[in-house]
Amino acid sequence: MKPKNIVHKADPNKEWLFIKSLKLAKSNPGKTGLMILFDAMFILSLFGFKTLGSYLGTIPGQPSTRAWVIIMLIFVLAYYLLILFSYSFFKYCLLDFIKSLFHKTEFTFRRLGQFYILNIIIGGIFLGILLMASFILESIKQEYAPYTFIFLAIPYLLLLYIITNASHSLFYEGASIKQSVKDSFKLAFTGIRLYRETILVMILSALLLLLLFFGSGYLLRMATSKNYGNYLIAYAYFKQIAIIAFDFVLYWIILINRISFYELIREDMQKIH
Repeated sequence: MKPKNIVHKADPNKEWLFIKSLKLAKSNPGKTGLMILFDAMFILSLFGFKTLGSYLGTIPGQPSTRAWVIIMLIFVLAYYLLILFSYSFFKYCLLDFIKSLFHKTEFTFRRLGQFYILNIIIGGIFLGILLMASFILESIKQEYAPYTFIFLAIPYLLLLYIITNASHSLFYEGASIKQSVKDSFKLAFTGIRLYRETILVMILSALLLLLLFFGSGYLLRMATSKNYGNYLIAYAYFKQIAIIAFDFVLYWIILINRISFYELIREDMQKIH
């Protein structure tokens, strides 16, 4: 794949990719429901891993001994590799559901192992970047650390989001592990215009939600200003509703953006082949 050959001319009459993907998800409720189900199953698996992690923390031993440290490092590494495999399994299944929105597919686990390796490579790269960022934060003055953290965190999360989705879509469209990693980085740095709509949707949605929450919070405070007790009770309910609403909207944006990412990659692969 050659991202530099990707050309999308502006068309004022062209439907937004997010809206197009939303309609596609809406017209296939069965497959969309399966995506939601598999996401829910992955989240449930995380609770199981959390219980396992709590158990590992109670393993007896002498923390000062070298053997105990090595054993715990092995346990921690195995623990996170297990979580990554769970993520790879459910995401692999989700990619098949997304692909089946465009044409009929025959599901197989034949490339699941390679997909797992792809996620290990991507995870390792971004873990290395995170460690370097941590070193930078520790080397600067404490009063500048929060601003530096925000300055580094925003592009880091943006790149992680784009590269993860692009590499997964590339891989499920038939690219090798090496090609998926290489081309996803190329797309992230040279083809950012392709994904500006999906990123813009997330930014605008976050801003609208924040505006809605702050506005609702202000109205709530005005309505209960004469009774502080009622304000505390109402605010507790408002906070829970706000968290649920934010998570719900964010999840749907992520779900639809997965389809958008896959469609962009699919269209480009078809041009090349």
